[in-house]
Amino acid sequence: MKIILMRHGNALKGRIDHERGLSEEGAREADAAGMFLRSIGEVPDVILHSTLRRSRETAERVEAALEAEGLLEERGNLTPGDSPEHFHSGLMAEFDERLGSDYKVMVVGHDPFISDLASFLVWRYQCGLPFSTGTLLEAKGSNPKDAWDLCFYVRAKYLTRRGA
Repeated sequence: MKIILMRHGNALKGRIDHERGLSEEGAREADAAGMFLRSIGEVPDVILHSTLRRSRETAERVEAALEAEGLLEERGNLTPGDSPEHFHSGLMAEFDERLGSDYKVMVVGHDPFISDLASFLVWRYQCGLPFSTGTLLEAKGSNPKDAWDLCFYVRAKYLTRRGA
């Protein structure tokens, strides 16, 4: 199984936190991430996103850039204060039968949750791998108790500069 992690795109400032949508930069980051994933053939089977507006908008733009439909699924446990270990164990239980396959789950979340989940996946401890907005990471594994292999880690600045 593969897990693609993405921190939501850059968000507008000065609004109530859960209502903050994507800025123009954030929209470009989300579009570039989707185009990058499509260009390398890493189209997820499902895109999980948080209940916050900027995460949902990011996931919607990624799905559109992938030229896919019906991938989005909202989750309530992907916000900044949620536990990466708890989310990981629940995800592994939910997708247990797909662990040895090429099934791809994309998770669009927030910092520090997403950076802690990334480091937990590849190093088995939470150390907060740097995740600026729009950053992507893919890890592959078949055993939820082992560290997973890092497939790629790419920052939004690279994706938007190259025009994904």
